[in-house]
Amino acid sequence: MKTVTIIYYSKNGSTHSLAQALSKGVSDSQAQCHLYRIDPSLIVEGRFRDNDLWPLLDKSDAIVFGAPTYMGSAAAPFKAFMDATSDSYVKQSWNGKLAAGFTCGGSVNGEQQQTLLNFFALSCQHGMLWTGLDTCKHTDKKNLNRLGCSIGLVASHHNEDSDKIHPIDLATAEYLGQRIVTLLGKQ
Repeated sequence: MKTVTIIYYSKNGSTHSLAQALSKGVSDSQAQCHLYRIDPSLIVEGRFRDNDLWPLLDKSDAIVFGAPTYMGSAAAPFKAFMDATSDSYVKQSWNGKLAAGFTCGGSVNGEQQQTLLNFFALSCQHGMLWTGLDTCKHTDKKNLNRLGCSIGLVASHHNEDSDKIHPIDLATAEYLGQRIVTLLGKQ
């Protein structure tokens, strides 16, 4: 059975909602899914530390990165994780694995694409194969990817008075989980 690990940071629960939807897509596609939520208390002197995580990531067939976009980049706790991957980078222990990314913000734009580009660069440094979205509301009838970002999943709140993620964005997260498993089956 293929294994997908979703590693993410969520401060207020929005990114967590996306991670859960993505996990559902993975599990419904008959793959094993691990959700790992970054705990800021594991960041010591600016460096993320959890020695139990690295073997899980090394054994995964795909790794999905997720974080809210703050000030045009991934939230600091996730950036601390990114920096801590340097040992995996040196070993190239993630080389050939699938990678994907998701982010959310309080506004429709908010430079979320920049966060995905950070995830993309990280995956390229590790020799991973990036998985984007192959659908958007302009190209098919699935009514997914309403914000039209092909690099990965960009989400926003349902409306300015809500802290809930837009339902189409949650459905797109589930679809991305299914897509990752489909592509793993083609490797």
